[in-house]
Amino acid sequence: MRNERNIELEWSDFYPANCPPAEAELASGTVYRLVQNDLPRAKDFRTLFEERPGWFENKPITIVCKGCGVSVHTDLQDVKRLKNRYKRKFGRCKIAEAELNPTHGVIQHTPSKEKSHHTWWVPVGVEPWVVFNVISS
Repeated sequence: MRNERNIELEWSDFYPANCPPAEAELASGTVYRLVQNDLPRAKDFRTLFEERPGWFENKPITIVCKGCGVSVHTDLQDVKRLKNRYKRKFGRCKIAEAELNPTHGVIQHTPSKEKSHHTWWVPVGVEPWVVFNVISS
């Protein structure tokens, strides 16, 4: 995929056709993610599709595409609320931060309970765990 800044982005083979969506914008800005490790690792950035591919069978393509992306937030308070709300799942997680740029892929605002939720599609060759740093436990 070539975009307006002439950056060539290649997507994983498991992405469905037309994924990421055309509405997604080049990644930029500060984002946050809950991770399990003090030094983020590849497994901290596995997508829902990678973790549970069978769940996506017979789902609409838009759902499958979102499942191929990584959940991030643009508001630190949203991540803190998420961690607090789901203590059983995220209680031991750490908050990691990254400064994304267009070489890191594309991102789309996909609000859920947290208004700053975004889906980030990471291109082949980008290692998210290298970009993120833990900022709090």
